[in-house]
Amino acid sequence: MADYFFVPVGEQSLNLIFPNLIDVKQNQLIQHIARYLLRPDTDLPGIVDVIPAYHTLTVNFDPALLQADELQDYLDRLIQSKKLEASAPVKHVLLLPVCYDEEFGPDLTSVADYGHMAVPELIDLHSSLDYFVYMLGFLPGFAYMGTVPDRIAMPRLDEPRAAIAAGSVGIAGQQTGMYPLQSPGGWRLLGRTPVRLYDPKRPAPLYEAGDYIRFQAISRADYNKIRQLDQAGKFQLAQRNEADS
Repeated sequence: MADYFFVPVGEQSLNLIFPNLIDVKQNQLIQHIARYLLRPDTDLPGIVDVIPAYHTLTVNFDPALLQADELQDYLDRLIQSKKLEASAPVKHVLLLPVCYDEEFGPDLTSVADYGHMAVPELIDLHSSLDYFVYMLGFLPGFAYMGTVPDRIAMPRLDEPRAAIAAGSVGIAGQQTGMYPLQSPGGWRLLGRTPVRLYDPKRPAPLYEAGDYIRFQAISRADYNKIRQLDQAGKFQLAQRNEADS
């Protein structure tokens, strides 16, 4: 049985809070609840929006149609029921090309030293896993993903960089992710993707919470080629679907 509690947030929102953990199964439950509440055939009126995070789900509702205690009772029954099992999606994995070049990854050597390995071994390790997207935030399309192996889970920089290029891929402890826009940041940079992760003309991200991303190491020549294709609107991420364990 799931361990959780509720905290009202004003008159139009309710927080569903699980243990403060970075845990795939727990976050998948949060994602399943969020998707279920937004289904067009849901039997609960008044849901305005849902905001899933690492271990919380904020549910915004219309107080003219739904009260907080009604929503809380509904969520209690939903979590205890078997309805969520039917809404669980397959494992959706997007394959994102990344060039682990020293120009793009100024922290490659320091992270490799932290893990007592050579840079090629670091690249192989970082690109060998399917990373679960726990949430999007900070910037449009910024995915907080995990879990980075302990061996290379180097903490953030003590002093953040003033500007990190769009597409940069980095780690911060057991998290990994990509910067969709140029911004300040303190993550350890390992490479860069040639794919535009955020376009204000098409603001919907290429991925969403609940997806998985696998980094694919590419050469500098492939980086330039894919970047040209992507800018011309002729590149599409490869993907695979499989039963989630």
